[in-house]
Amino acid sequence: MGAYWKERIKRSLDNQYQRDEFVRSELTKLPARSLILDAGAGSQRYRNDCEHLEYRAQDLGEYTRDQKRQLGDHGAGERSDYQFGPLDYTGNIWDIEEGDGTFDAILCTEVLEHVPYPIDTVRELARLLKPGGTLILTAPSNCLRHFDPIFYTSGFSDRWFEKVLPEVGLEVDVIEPVGDYYRWIAVELARTMKTHPLSTPALLPAFVYYQSKRPTKASVDTLCMGYHVTAHKLNA
Repeated sequence: MGAYWKERIKRSLDNQYQRDEFVRSELTKLPARSLILDAGAGSQRYRNDCEHLEYRAQDLGEYTRDQKRQLGDHGAGERSDYQFGPLDYTGNIWDIEEGDGTFDAILCTEVLEHVPYPIDTVRELARLLKPGGTLILTAPSNCLRHFDPIFYTSGFSDRWFEKVLPEVGLEVDVIEPVGDYYRWIAVELARTMKTHPLSTPALLPAFVYYQSKRPTKASVDTLCMGYHVTAHKLNA
């Protein structure tokens, strides 16, 4: 298999590529010198993409190691090499010590599954936004355990965003699904072949089949990997 096809398969099996493209595209749309909060910033993957903005970071900052073992891990309890970036706000994301309407934009990527109170969290983010301010949000729809024990739900549906965001004063601009049922099956087949190599002869034909399937509206609505969302705060 050539390098081109290997790269295509790699990108199709890892939705981080799509997420990076979405987030970076949205960040470029923000006016220069806008004050942005990276909520649940973690390693601050997008900090360098905010050089035209005034960047602030928030996180609980307490993850050190997974307490439950997952397939493919060497073992539970081993210290992670995960590194948090420098934080301006440390503590719970649903209770950030800052005034109402402080930020022009808020970025919150792959965070809500690690929050025990996601509705309170989006309400807090809405409080912190200026009227007309932008929320850039990504979250899984279906994910495996990660960053345990700070892991509380496996994902959110598009209906969750449609219901909850308007209730906290946010108007949804975009809800973009990532992947579909066929892609999800292909990813899990690839994961199984990696963690259980002896299964490869039996599973490879199914992987090729699902990897080649094109998404349909039904396959997306049945199951996807996550959603990319933008919303803005309504004027009071």
